Amino acid sequence: MDKNVHAKKIYWITRTAIKFCFPYILVNVLLLAVSSALGIFVNVVNRRIINELHANIEAGEISTLFISFTIAYVGLYFINMASGFLGAFGQNSYRLNVNGLFQKIFMLKSEQTAQQMFFNDQFMERYSFVGNNTDRISSYIGALTSLFFSDLGVLVGAVTLFIIYEPLLILFCLLIGIILFFTNRDIARKEYQLDKEQVKENRLSDYYKALLTDKAYAKEVRIYQYKRFIYKKWVKIYDKLRLERLTVSIERIKLQNRSAVIKWGARTLAVGILLLGIYNKKYDVGTFVMLFGLIDICYGQINNLVSTTLSGVYKDTKYLSDYYDFVMPISDAEIKGLKQPKTEDMKVRWGLLDSLEIHNVSYRYPNSSQKAVDNVSLKIKKGEIISILGYNGSGKTTLAKIMSGSIEPDSGQVMLNGNYLRQENRSDVFKYYGIAPQEFSKFSLQIRNFVGLGRIDKISEQNELALAYNKSGINSFIAGYAKKDQTVLGKEYDEEGIDLSGGEWQRLVIASTYMGRPEILLFDEPTASIDPLKEMELIENLRTNLQNKTAILISHRIGFARLADRIIMMQDGKLTEEGSHEELIAKNGYYAKLFYAQKELYQEEAVGSA
Repeated sequence: MDKNVHAKKIYWITRTAIKFCFPYILVNVLLLAVSSALGIFVNVVNRRIINELHANIEAGEISTLFISFTIAYVGLYFINMASGFLGAFGQNSYRLNVNGLFQKIFMLKSEQTAQQMFFNDQFMERYSFVGNNTDRISSYIGALTSLFFSDLGVLVGAVTLFIIYEPLLILFCLLIGIILFFTNRDIARKEYQLDKEQVKENRLSDYYKALLTDKAYAKEVRIYQYKRFIYKKWVKIYDKLRLERLTVSIERIKLQNRSAVIKWGARTLAVGILLLGIYNKKYDVGTFVMLFGLIDICYGQINNLVSTTLSGVYKDTKYLSDYYDFVMPISDAEIKGLKQPKTEDMKVRWGLLDSLEIHNVSYRYPNSSQKAVDNVSLKIKKGEIISILGYNGSGKTTLAKIMSGSIEPDSGQVMLNGNYLRQENRSDVFKYYGIAPQEFSKFSLQIRNFVGLGRIDKISEQNELALAYNKSGINSFIAGYAKKDQTVLGKEYDEEGIDLSGGEWQRLVIASTYMGRPEILLFDEPTASIDPLKEMELIENLRTNLQNKTAILISHRIGFARLADRIIMMQDGKLTEEGSHEELIAKNGYYAKLFYAQKELYQEEAVGSA
């Protein structure tokens, strides 16, 4: 990578952290500076105490000056010890705020990322790597502030005293610095490279672990007894990752052991220089004790300095560069909005719905050999109900995602009220829709909050919630629980939470779809977990609620077809037939074949239930 480009990325992250977390970083800087100054000052006062004590012993009396220095030393020592607690407070405060800021930026860019990218394996590896290493930014900022306001400050103070009293000790500093630099340089490079190489296998290890431990898979694990099979797979990959980490750790230990011998020799040499100096009466006892104490301080600060330089400049900045590549472009205004969030305006941008048009759209999922949607064109008018039918894999769900802006097509255009749907305006598009997706997340929330997610700005409005409950027919379901709509779904964190069947979850999703009276209702396989007879009840409910509404009904079952003004048949990603129920029956094509096949199924279910 070009060094100027790399420096630009690091500068942006550093500037952003300082600009938006300045008070917390400033407090940390001040505490570091005070702590560093105290460390040097304590040694200087210690020198004066020892020299004054030596003079008092010769004089045979304790002077007021010695008592004053002793009191000052005790006070400084106490403050210096307390500065450790203050330093920890300063570090934790700035780390929490810097981590919070850059996590929010990452989540914002994640939300803005096109949904189809999450089907891309290379993107997911990069996404996981950046997401798992976001806290490297606070480590880098902390290392940078420590470098300038602690490590260098202490070293400058110590070296200044070395120059005044014993210049030969500067050689000790140089020798220790060289040893530590070469000890850590190669290890830092290998650790970063290993982090990059293990991303994919770490994801697989985490997945296998989830299969073995998560509640969602517990029943299947026991019924099908595949715990041993999955466990072997997890152990195999976990052992590989562990051994790779262990190999790097062993290399680090070997280098550290070799350098430890050299460091011991360097420290022995430094002590020898001091002993020779006091033997030749080059300096007094107090100065000897001060310089002796500064040897250990210098070693610690040089170690921090080298670690900071290699971890920060060489290693952490690589993580920062990856982070920059993921989140850019982003403006300061967007970041400021994260720090001072405003209530989102949920008003539709382009007025009430007039039409939704699809022109020659196509889409292929990553790593797929064929198009999920292939050159489809369609127009939906206000107040029109259409039913998109087809078996699994026909492309109907993908087409629905393209319609709602969740997926951006590879080619073709989608227009809402004459406005083209693009990645940058998809949040405006979402405001038009109430969506009951085929696949949905089972959030462990109160019933009212789960339903309210359908229109987040109205989540506290009881009248809107009541309307959604009524339209979806879940009032009797809610009434069956003591806490009514404040009942928690799932038992992840609440022992009184309730576990629901698939059909019950689906009814809640449908209720969420009605929240806020959206312009377009989109139901994708809303009866997938419901038997055909219950499905007929739901269809009757929909028949009432869809009057004068614009709706898109997606299913592989024919029950929905009779609700629609127009039926769209899809097969292999293509639109194969279009028309009313009567028109398509008369054509005696794909729809007619599907209709008569499923009609027999419904009749069998009705006879069986009787």
